[in-house]
Amino acid sequence: MVRDRLVAVVLALGVLASACLGDDGGGSTTDSAGPTSTEEASTAETTTPPSTGAVPSTTTTTSSSPSTTASPSTSPPSTGVTTESLTPFIEQLVDSYDAVVAEILSDPSVASDPGNERVSRYLALFPQDSTFANGALGFWTSEAAAGRFYRPGPRGVMYESTVQSVELRGEAEAVAKVCTVTSIQIVDGAGAVLESQGGVNGGEVVVVRVGDVWLLRDLTEAPPDECPPPGAS
Repeated sequence: MVRDRLVAVVLALGVLASACLGDDGGGSTTDSAGPTSTEEASTAETTTPPSTGAVPSTTTTTSSSPSTTASPSTSPPSTGVTTESLTPFIEQLVDSYDAVVAEILSDPSVASDPGNERVSRYLALFPQDSTFANGALGFWTSEAAAGRFYRPGPRGVMYESTVQSVELRGEAEAVAKVCTVTSIQIVDGAGAVLESQGGVNGGEVVVVRVGDVWLLRDLTEAPPDECPPPGAS
């Protein structure tokens, strides 16, 4: 159950998953390679691998292609925080999360190295000593030890997340609903495909203000009922 909790999303996350559509808009698989705080139900395209998800009132699409900047977002003024003023910062956090998780998963052995640049950028998205973030790194390290590596699937990117809505829970906390399209192949050290993952995952992302920045606190499963299918406008 600990493994399922860590691999269910997202986000990535995604971070993980719920019922989802396949990469081509039909069929269904739901695994993603990121952590979540709850166990997700999924239907597998080939087998049921780990999921992220995560990689959640405007609707803006973000992509998981490698990013040179995955730093936290400077927050809007502490007085008068609104859904409208906060949404762009959450979108930036989700985009950065998707991008850096995809980079780590391409070689999950780096997850065990706290000095690695990708790991540093990942941890910078969370409060210090985040249980969620450290748990995900531990899981990804075990994936590397098992000889499992991640590559983009037919869509060309592992994760593509859309923030659907944002709800304020005070001046220093908010929750966003996110839809994440996942397209992943898991390969062995020789590049042979072991598993494929693809579909739409629903998730909730909790963000908190720490000083002058907003950071990710947790990513959990949510029903994908309101998520559009891949390719929908």
